[in-house]
Amino acid sequence: MTMIPITDEAGWQKVAALPTALVLKHGARCPISAHARDECTSFESVHEDPPVYSIEVTEHGDLSRSIATAIGVEHQSPQLLHLSHGKPEWHVDHYDITADDVASRMGR
Repeated sequence: MTMIPITDEAGWQKVAALPTALVLKHGARCPISAHARDECTSFESVHEDPPVYSIEVTEHGDLSRSIATAIGVEHQSPQLLHLSHGKPEWHVDHYDITADDVASRMGR
């Protein structure tokens, strides 16, 4: 499985309606974001659930900031959000995004 991109408001609304999802906000050219993407890919390779979505903030910054406002979590990049029906359960950013930490937070 690979991260599913969110590129517009309609895509975000579908994710926000899910019982649980992980959303990675990241920059395409940022080395810290590359590390976060690698960690999320590692998590995904072992765990099929929850689905992992991504928002590339360089290209979709307005959407990313809109989501931050809607869920009440300050925008960071990279940032990993665990959402339940569009509400944040927890979030981590930068080098705190690791496959092991995500697995632990998800009770795995």
